[in-house]
Amino acid sequence: MNALRYTNDIPSVIAAILSAPVTTWLARIGLTLPYWWSGVDKLLHPQAALAEMHATGLPASWLLYGLILVVQLGGSLAIICNRYTWLGAGAIAVFTAFATYLAHAFWKLDGVARFAEMNVFMEHIALIAGMAFAALCGCVAKRRDV
Repeated sequence: MNALRYTNDIPSVIAAILSAPVTTWLARIGLTLPYWWSGVDKLLHPQAALAEMHATGLPASWLLYGLILVVQLGGSLAIICNRYTWLGAGAIAVFTAFATYLAHAFWKLDGVARFAEMNVFMEHIALIAGMAFAALCGCVAKRRDV
């Protein structure tokens, strides 16, 4: 496994931390935490998951429930294991964009509720950007055999 190369402006201790395999694993696990945690929760509480889907205006179907589990758990696993990272990150990003539009429509609200939902909406946009970085890092890691 080749070490990543960093520019001279990064202190050596920081470069060592960033190039440690455990750092990559922790970053991948942390980035996907909201998705795999939600997927496990949905797996353990299917009726609550179906009710959540219904509350956002989606049909509470078992097919959609299964698809969401595949995206949340499978996408997370792909990113964590750095196998088909581009596919896992892409699926999670598309899922997040769609779910965010449905569940956090701040433009329909006023006052404090609008502000709170807009913040959640923006945080989800940041998660989508994180998925883009995961896909990019997966591609770079494959090229460098990291």
